[in-house]
Amino acid sequence: MSPQCPGPGPGRARLPCRVPACCTLLAVLALLSCPAVRAQTQMYVCTDRTGHTHAERYPPPECKDRDVRELNPDGSLKRVIAAPLTKEQRKKREEEEEVRLREEEQERAQLHRDRALLETYGSVDEIDSARRRDLAGRQMLIDRADQRIAQYERERKRLEDEAEFYQHRELPADLRDKFAANKALVQQQEKTRADAQLEMQKINERYDTEKHRYQELEDMARKAAEEREREAAQQQ
Repeated sequence: MSPQCPGPGPGRARLPCRVPACCTLLAVLALLSCPAVRAQTQMYVCTDRTGHTHAERYPPPECKDRDVRELNPDGSLKRVIAAPLTKEQRKKREEEEEVRLREEEQERAQLHRDRALLETYGSVDEIDSARRRDLAGRQMLIDRADQRIAQYERERKRLEDEAEFYQHRELPADLRDKFAANKALVQQQEKTRADAQLEMQKINERYDTEKHRYQELEDMARKAAEEREREAAQQQ
């Protein structure tokens, strides 16, 4: 229900108050100074889309999409009731919330990795030693594959020597099968070697990352210790 303004005369309708937008908050405070208004426990003030200011006992329906100020009986601001979010605003807020949650999850994951890194290694030298052990196992696979490839190449040379007896003639089926089997064995070892080389590359990348992060954590710990020492010295 809107505050009632005095009508123009007897028998004339009493109209709800509407304060023009050009009026300042002083006009609202003047309303609050009236005994009938002052007896109310609270007042809601807002400006609608057309620029008119409303001062009513309940949130004005004309301002359902606008911010509404709730005033105390003395005219001071109690709180601001924010306008409902538009569809675009809700979407933006949801996207911002998703980004915030994703960043928090990344921070927790990084903290977990840092803790595991410090529990696994006691120094940069230990990281380098672990790298060498992992690489040694893959290098062993590569060396073994190279040895077998060399063996299969020698066997192929013997097959080629045997095939010279069949120039201008079709090779026997068993000899063709031996050539095919030899080729398959070579391809298998070449794949084993390529896979081991790829694993070595990934191992180096992983240890490079861990070593870099470990050095960062060491540097952060050193700076924190220096800062504590400076604070302790200043307090003495």
